[in-house]
This record gives sequence, structure tokens and C-alpha cells, in this order.
Amino acid sequence: MLGVCLLLPVATSAVADSSADSEAAAAAAAADRFLATLDQAQARRAVLPAASPLIGNWSNLPARMVRFERNGVRVGDLNAAQRAALFDFLAAALSPEGAELVQGVIAAERVLAGSARAARLGWSPDNYWLAFFGAPEAGGDWSWQFGGHHLALNVALRRGVMSTSPSFIGIEPATFTLDGVEMAPMRAHAAAGAALLAALPARHRNAALLSSRPRELYAGAGRDGLIPPPAGSRAGDWPADRRRQLTDLIGLWVGIMPPAAAQRRLAEIEAELPETRFAWNGPADGSGAVYYRIHGPTLLIEFSAQGAIGAAGGHYHSIYRNPTNEYARPSQAAR
Repeated sequence: MLGVCLLLPVATSAVADSSADSEAAAAAAAADRFLATLDQAQARRAVLPAASPLIGNWSNLPARMVRFERNGVRVGDLNAAQRAALFDFLAAALSPEGAELVQGVIAAERVLAGSARAARLGWSPDNYWLAFFGAPEAGGDWSWQFGGHHLALNVALRRGVMSTSPSFIGIEPATFTLDGVEMAPMRAHAAAGAALLAALPARHRNAALLSSRPRELYAGAGRDGLIPPPAGSRAGDWPADRRRQLTDLIGLWVGIMPPAAAQRRLAEIEAELPETRFAWNGPADGSGAVYYRIHGPTLLIEFSAQGAIGAAGGHYHSIYRNPTNEYARPSQAAR
């Protein structure tokens, strides 16, 4: 599954803006179609005030380990038509690769649902929630949140610009077979990080190595505003081909957005690449408990390989943040 390479075509500002506006309008229209399928009680749960502080109530933990009520409507409480409209919305609001990745995370949950601990922990593809903050409107300011175990997408539109910060994407098991098909939704995220480390000239590779790592992620769920200190190898010192490789790696996260929105965000990140750092901890070949971090002026990506919990084969955690624009609500200086 998903292997995004965002070598996006160059477009004029006007064309890019027009395309991004069309993407935003398509997402708003699909959101309206989904909301139209809900009854009044469901609609009240689905749409929260635009400025609600509850937007920070997200977690990558299983349903029965979360100590707050998740926002929005639960997939398992929807009828077949409502579920179809929900996933149609996700397909309209994300890139094809992003929608495929979301489907892969939920597919892995089907594997965990067969575990003896599934009932106690709440491992189930039914346990994902969709919420809107503010009424979806083409050209308007609104946000949406979709997540559950190993997934938390926070997507906002402000003045026509899309933000996906913070977004947690993880998977367990990392590789699995479902209905006779082998699936590895985050294989590219693991492999591309190791490939970048291996391709760096020796002095830059050595500069990237970290002597320690967090147990999971520095800036994961419940850690809004927490940013690790800069560490690792500075991309501004790298050869041009390695900087392009770093941009492609970043694109695996940015590319969950529709193409024009992703192109706009990648252009911002590319302008900051000279000040962006890549750090690595763990086996250089990417096997085992590896951790890497990409940290720039408006970017923080962490990727962490975790041990097996509910299925053989281990699993992954990752976070994407723009620390200056969390939930499309510009933040204060990081704590």
C-alpha cells in the first residue's frame, strides 16, 4: 500500500490557489452530504463550536483506555448509508493516498479485533469518530477531526489554506494479510527513513545519530506545545540530491492532503530545508526499534517503531506537527 512520492508539478500561484479552493469546496460539499444523513441527535454530536477547546481531545490509544469522551459520531453507531457517506467524505477531503492510508490503519484494527484482549481494550474498526468544528462551508473557516486507535487527523481550513497539524498516524500490525491480500500501510515511512540515512555522506550520517530516544514520541497525544530540542544533521549542509530525498520523505505525511494543498505546504517546507534537521536512533538498516525525527522552523515529524502488543510483527507510531499553526490556531512559543 501507500508509497507517496510528491514530485508535484510546478504551478503558478493563481492556479495553485484555484485548485486548493476547489479541493476545499469538494470537502465541504462531501461533509454536507454526510451531515444530511444524520438524525438530529447525531448531528448535535457531529458538529461542535468552531472555537471549542474539545478539539484537543484526541488520542492514539484504544477506545477503552481513553479517559475522555471522544468528539463526534462513532463509526459503529452509523447505519450502512451513513458509513458510506462518512468514507466518501474522507475520500473527498484527503488525497487518494491519504484515504488509502486511513483505510489501511482501520484494516489493521480488524486484525487486532481478533485478539483475546480486543473486548477489554476496545480494538475494533467500529471505534473511530468523526467530528466537525464549525459548519463545513466552501470558502469558510472550519475544521474536522477523525480518529481512534492509532489515528488522529486534525484538518482545518482557514482563509483557504489547509492545515493537518497535529496528525497522528500509526499501525499495528505493521504488516498483515487480510482477505488474502498482504498489507503494509506504513512500509514506505519506515523504509524511506532508513534509505535516507544510508544515502547520506558519512559525516552527515554520523551527525544524524542520536544517543537516546523517547520511549514513543516527544510530541504525541496530550503533548500539544511540547517540542524537543533541535538535534541531528542539518539539511542545509547536505548535497542537493539528499535534500530532495528528505523532501520526498516529508511528503509521506504532507501527501495525505489533496494535491494542491500538499503542494502549497511542501513549498513552505522546502524553503526552510536549510534549517531543517534529520535525527536517527536505532539500527542503521531500519530493523528493530528505530526512531527518527525531522525538525524544521514550522515542521516536526517523529517516527517510532514499537514492539508487538496485540499481534506479531510490531507496529509504528508517528506524528506530524506544524508547531506554529496547531489546529490552524497560531500557537504561542513552545513550552
